Amino acid sequence: MFWGAFITCLLVSFILFFFGYKIGKKKQLSLIAGFDEKTYKGDKDKLAKTVGFFCMLIGILTILLPLGLEFVGSLTGIIYSIIVVAGTFGLIIILI
Repeated sequence: MFWGAFITCLLVSFILFFFGYKIGKKKQLSLIAGFDEKTYKGDKDKLAKTVGFFCMLIGILTILLPLGLEFVGSLTGIIYSIIVVAGTFGLIIILI
């Protein structure tokens, strides 16, 4: 069961890194769900860097998730969930 979870998380992590790179470095803001260039009034460079960094951070945590679940226990999943939810709310608050 460990290898299936590891391969799945590795694939998801690769996708998150890819989108984080495209958003953060290449400034492709159209990849952000709900982004409309006409109605967004904030700093687009700050938005790209922040969302790109957040995607890459979640990608790193997703790689570590199956290892933590295997060797530490289910507490790792709870901590992962809290970080993702708190990070998402923090990202929303920062960008508003």
